[in-house]
Amino acid sequence: MADSETEYIVELQPKIAQRLNDLGFGENAHALVLTHSLAEIGSRSRTLEQQALPLFLSLASEHRRSLAEVTVALKNHLDAMQDVRPSLTALIDFLAREEG
Repeated sequence: MADSETEYIVELQPKIAQRLNDLGFGENAHALVLTHSLAEIGSRSRTLEQQALPLFLSLASEHRRSLAEVTVALKNHLDAMQDVRPSLTALIDFLAREEG
């Protein structure tokens, strides 16, 4: 992960943790996963938009090896986003339960 990605994660984590605390969802394992994962996803999304996707769109087709490497990066970005699903589901259930 690039230094700018790490800096962005460090910047986002306290904001996410505070929001989860404000919602009453801050003292559990899912909150810890969400705090880190949402910050990482935010950071990876910026990198995906600003670097990986533009490279994928602009590399000439004869640079197949480079295109393969960029495609692996795209896959890694998307795979990281899948890991947070159970914790997001727990938050959704928590928020829906609070309304009812």
